[in-house]
Amino acid sequence: MLKIINTMALVVTLMAGLSSCEMKDEILGKDLMSGDTGLLSLNVETGKSSRGTTDKVDQFPVTITGKDVDYTKKFDSYADLQAEGEVTLPVGTYTVEACSPGEFLSTMNEPFYGGKLENVKIEKGQTSEISVVCTMQNVKISIDLTEEFLATYDDWEFNVTDNKGHIETYTKSENGNTPAPVYWKMDERVETIYINGTAQTVGGETVTISGTANKSSLPEYEEGDDTSFIGGDELKIEFNPVKVEGSTPGIESEGVEIKITLFNQEKNENVEIPVNPGTEGGNTEEPGTGEDGDGGEETVAVPTISFPKSTYTLPDDSDENANVTITAEAGLKSIQVEIIAGNDAFSVAVNGMFKGENPFELIGNKELSAVFESMHIQLPEANDTEYIFPVGNFFPILSDSAFGPTTASDGHVFSITVTDQNGETVSSKLNVKVTK
Repeated sequence: MLKIINTMALVVTLMAGLSSCEMKDEILGKDLMSGDTGLLSLNVETGKSSRGTTDKVDQFPVTITGKDVDYTKKFDSYADLQAEGEVTLPVGTYTVEACSPGEFLSTMNEPFYGGKLENVKIEKGQTSEISVVCTMQNVKISIDLTEEFLATYDDWEFNVTDNKGHIETYTKSENGNTPAPVYWKMDERVETIYINGTAQTVGGETVTISGTANKSSLPEYEEGDDTSFIGGDELKIEFNPVKVEGSTPGIESEGVEIKITLFNQEKNENVEIPVNPGTEGGNTEEPGTGEDGDGGEETVAVPTISFPKSTYTLPDDSDENANVTITAEAGLKSIQVEIIAGNDAFSVAVNGMFKGENPFELIGNKELSAVFESMHIQLPEANDTEYIFPVGNFFPILSDSAFGPTTASDGHVFSITVTDQNGETVSSKLNVKVTK
């Protein structure tokens, strides 16, 4: 009993001591604003005229974070900071950040701006004047269907992807003749853009669209330069009709030439990126041999994932080719597939079909081999350099009335991740929507 009374007395004494400001500072942390302070005069800019909702500087939230002092000051907008005037801060070193309002999403319809300035020193009784320049943090992808292309082709569907999760599908019915640009928040290791699909001529001929473009193919690229696409890069992908040699030597047929121009914000200039041709209908120039080709030592290509189109609708597309073509010049090490069910009924079926293993490994998965054999799907082996995963073999199951139509906006999603023997990994996805 005496111990409890003593403890209570100690608590009362402590609370009484905390009523003193000095004691509060000692125990809860000193009020830094009561010590030496200085002023911060901050200017935030983008260097761009206002064109949308994401580059209005007065709406940019601002955060001032101490590096050697435990103090943070946040403003909901630059306008709020300006209303306060010069910001009073405890003496120390700070990082100042500003960015577009809202969340920085993986795919956006407008650019996202951000800027950071480190090692900003606040000294006693002095005013530090600084500017934070916010630059575009995502990569702009725009499509240019030339007048010649529109006059030659009556319909088209093609994908633009980085094989790291971004994939944009363009069709005449949904995008028309002037597709709107998109802005991607790129993974730091994206070095290649892939374009594939088909187009139909006015006369009804189907032509393959295929090509890849590497940033390292830039004419001014030098050893040691950044080979990845980074925030601020603006890619313009232009499609033009060309005549290419057909399957019969000497006979020309319709084809599509892909030209990519990169706007380099740092250098404020446009530079054309040579596009490596696909197997059919792509740019006819051989990589490494053209005017801009380096002709140097060849490097092993990263894995690729491609398919005729990214979204299928059942039952209308039941008979269409839905083969996913996977290549790995260095040899396959892993192919993981995750099926994200588009309704509850199929979710239960997926769980039972693959025994709760989702994503599941295709290479060396003996437990699931019987399931795939019944669907006439042959599994790949390690070190294979090419594999065809026939998603269309799932169509009869997905169309079964027992599962009904999809309720998720993306339908049933087949998410595929490929890793080669060099450890290079790419990912992509294919959607299957069921209407009835």
